[in-house]
Amino acid sequence: MNISEVKQIRITDFLQSLGHRPVKIRCGQYWYLSPLRTENTPSFKVNDPTNEWYDFGIAEGGGIIELAMLLYQTSNINEVLRHISTHAVGVPSIRSRPFCPLPGRIEDTMKNITVSPLNHYALLSYLHSRSIDTGIAQRYCKEIHYDLYRRHYFAIAFENVSGGYEMRNPYYKGCIRKKDISIIEYAAGGKQEHVCIFEGFTDFLSYQTLLKQNNAIVCVQGMCDHIIMNSVSNLKKTLEVLGEYKYIHCYLDNDLAGEKTTETIAGLYGIRVVNEAIRYIDYKDLNDCLRGKRR
Repeated sequence: MNISEVKQIRITDFLQSLGHRPVKIRCGQYWYLSPLRTENTPSFKVNDPTNEWYDFGIAEGGGIIELAMLLYQTSNINEVLRHISTHAVGVPSIRSRPFCPLPGRIEDTMKNITVSPLNHYALLSYLHSRSIDTGIAQRYCKEIHYDLYRRHYFAIAFENVSGGYEMRNPYYKGCIRKKDISIIEYAAGGKQEHVCIFEGFTDFLSYQTLLKQNNAIVCVQGMCDHIIMNSVSNLKKTLEVLGEYKYIHCYLDNDLAGEKTTETIAGLYGIRVVNEAIRYIDYKDLNDCLRGKRR
């Protein structure tokens, strides 16, 4: 098998051929006890629609080839292909259910991209429906306009440290240019002792709205920097910038991915980490908490 053929194999089927079965499956996300190490609770996730994996215990992820390199402890691509081919032969599930890669990133086909201050009524109305304060949204976000398939679209834009933008509107969620974390400093040019971590910018905006409402039940009092991961797949990048902080407040989702992300951060930084998700334990995330939408 060559590289192209190997990438057609579903990671879930490959793991099954090695004797690994998911502990939990939800919305195309397969959770396993890590095949890379010993553990008692699942922290290895496979995103079946994108055919990618992520191990929260080691903050590593990728495609099937990267997984095989770790499993077989080799960086020799020919050896990796040989190992995968050996397990693929004679396994009907791999041959009969090939992974069909998604078309190229839709963001790569966008044209006539412009970024401007956030003022569009439809976008502000969407934020209002999520109970997010308009002034806060306009402070931290912009609006992005683009053409796609000869039609014009627009979305809320939230910048990351690489100059890319997380984009969102009621019908679409994505990222243009490079995917990365976002850092919002309390004071330009100086790190605070405290930092709050959020999975997405909607959570961050929700937190800022709660802070403006003087919600002391959920919010940390005092000066804090903020890190928005923009995806749990950016965990490794997040870990790299946390070392400068004395106190780390995790405002992640109350789900398995959020719990595992918090556990991974705590595993590296110990007692400096506080799981703030217990402040809104009856809600899936901060925005649900802001809206009073209990689980």
